[in-house]
Amino acid sequence: MKKNYPKMIVIAFLLMAGFAITTGMANAQVTITQWTFEGDVITPSTGSGTAALIGGTTATFATGYTGTGTGGRAWNSAAYPAQGTGSGTAGVEFLVSTSGYSTIALSWDGRHSNTSANRLRVQYTLNGSEWEDFEANEGNATNTAAGVDKGFDNGRYIADAGDTWYQRSADFSGISGVAGNASFGVRIVTEFVDGSNYGAATSTSSYSSNGTLRYDNVTFRGLGSSPMITATPSGLSGFAYLEGAGPSEVQITTLNAFNLTPASGAVTMTPSADYEYSVDGVNFTSDPGNVVYENGSFPGNGDVPVRIRLKAGLPAGSYSGVFTVTGGGAPELQIPLSGSVTTSTPASISAYILPKFIEGATPSNGNRVPFAYHATLSNLLPSSTYRFYNKIVSGSDGPDYNGAGNCIFVNPSTGEFVRTTSTSMTTPGQFGEFTTDASGSYSGWFVTEPTGNARFKPGNELFMRIMLNDGAGGTAETTRLTIAESVKSLGFYTSAADTAGTAIRGISNFTPKNFVFIYDNTAGTGRPLYGTQVETTGVSFVAGTYAEFYANDVAGTDGAWGGIVPNINAQGVKRVEERSLTTGAIVSNYTDDDGVWGTVDTKNPAGGIDNVLVINTTLGVGSPVNQMGKIFAYGKELSIQLDQVVNGHIQLINLYGQEVARYTISGSQASYTLNVPAGAYIVRILSNKGIASGKVMVR
Repeated sequence: MKKNYPKMIVIAFLLMAGFAITTGMANAQVTITQWTFEGDVITPSTGSGTAALIGGTTATFATGYTGTGTGGRAWNSAAYPAQGTGSGTAGVEFLVSTSGYSTIALSWDGRHSNTSANRLRVQYTLNGSEWEDFEANEGNATNTAAGVDKGFDNGRYIADAGDTWYQRSADFSGISGVAGNASFGVRIVTEFVDGSNYGAATSTSSYSSNGTLRYDNVTFRGLGSSPMITATPSGLSGFAYLEGAGPSEVQITTLNAFNLTPASGAVTMTPSADYEYSVDGVNFTSDPGNVVYENGSFPGNGDVPVRIRLKAGLPAGSYSGVFTVTGGGAPELQIPLSGSVTTSTPASISAYILPKFIEGATPSNGNRVPFAYHATLSNLLPSSTYRFYNKIVSGSDGPDYNGAGNCIFVNPSTGEFVRTTSTSMTTPGQFGEFTTDASGSYSGWFVTEPTGNARFKPGNELFMRIMLNDGAGGTAETTRLTIAESVKSLGFYTSAADTAGTAIRGISNFTPKNFVFIYDNTAGTGRPLYGTQVETTGVSFVAGTYAEFYANDVAGTDGAWGGIVPNINAQGVKRVEERSLTTGAIVSNYTDDDGVWGTVDTKNPAGGIDNVLVINTTLGVGSPVNQMGKIFAYGKELSIQLDQVVNGHIQLINLYGQEVARYTISGSQASYTLNVPAGAYIVRILSNKGIASGKVMVR
């Protein structure tokens, strides 16, 4: 959570250290880099730098610090060394270039859990690889909680209570080599309290490696030597209103400047045409305006809050722009702006291909198979890029619930498939993107991975929900679209129940990354039984999370696909349909009138997870040779009689999908003596006139 207190902390401890600070110097103190962790990211909110975990620690994101309670986001580190091991080796690391800056200072908010270590050490580096201990004391550092000084122990920061936020700082101005150093960085690590063991933050608790240390508002500040203008935050997004309304709500960026030349003058502020700004909070304008400065910096406390909003009266669409600040000899400052005006017609979801069934199991699910559907989203901003993720909800979930399940994002333009176990509108890889057409519509693929969430209990009726941002770079879920028709969850069971299903997989010549739908009729009418992607997609599907048959026989095999079909299905599977990754159009289809594919009967199966139904469309079942002529056998003599001249090959394939003989054909008629065991075979013609196949009996 961002705050403006670091400047005062720096000034305070510089005064304690005996430094003479002029008003001009204080005003020149600026943020070099800051991490607020908003949006659950470890990229800086201001400036540049890198944050990393060291010593085997792990981290998630959690509630941050506001000064009065809880709020915002923070980086929550865990997995620290076991008791009696690894002192001074584990924690977090921040690398920040101080080039162009002097009088470097660090401040941060930190929260200890009850069982976390009660001693923290700051280390620093001047070359990016070698680390020195920072000896924190009352003259160069602060360590408080709720305004109470907690002190130091042999250069370490003390924690005397868990579940408590501490405000801490370190002044590096007295250390040679820190200023103007492109390789500067700090580490914050745990240390033994007594030379051999860690102590717990709460005295009544015992240290645990599972204890957590939370970090928020990690800020590096310094005095600059060159003219510079900065803005915090450095960009603004999410301006929005409905068409016919406006303006948008106001957002604030705070300008700061130092070492401007000449010593007194003015800087000029200019917004993009679709935006307007105010310095006094009352009068807004789109015209260029000036802010005066004195002694190389802005007057007062050195901060200039600028209020910015999207202008009223704009047509529906997305609006990207910049707020530019120039003057004072500083490099031009450009603050990116993005927002949108949304049509008053509500967004909608329609024209979908939605399978009837999805796999499910609770409270854990180690037999997952991917579930895919195709849908059209309409009444969105035209020619705009949206972030999205898709989940499932139950009928009792509220309209603002984001849903359950994992996502596999599909990018039709690049062919990239990305699986994620978490979703966020801020973190790349945890959201998908699509761009609408000129009418504000998008048609595409959405893939869900069922989890062990209670909503996936077999028998439950589930609904597909898609979360969207504002289409203008925003990081919040502003629109939720839910398909009205439900999908039933099935478990891999052998019973004849409406909660039970059987594993099914396919062997095909379908193009990898296309999609496959299976139907209980040959025409492909109504909703399909199941839909999924055609492998290989590049996604890692591992056994233990995914069904073993899928992980071993489908994932990574070109043309393979897999899913689940209901055990109560007297029609069976009669149509297998391939659809295009890029357009969603039908590419090919295979049909079987009786639902028996070779020797595989798909009607009312009872195989569960162990007896997998296998449909092999490479045999050409359902593609009769009478399109080209006749194929028949007398005893062990195979006869080909075609109505056209062809050049190619004849394949003889057993019902296991194995090629047992191959012959050349050039003409319209041919015969071959078969040296194979008696039984049923598929004869497949591969020629310059196409592919056809039929079934023969060898006696």
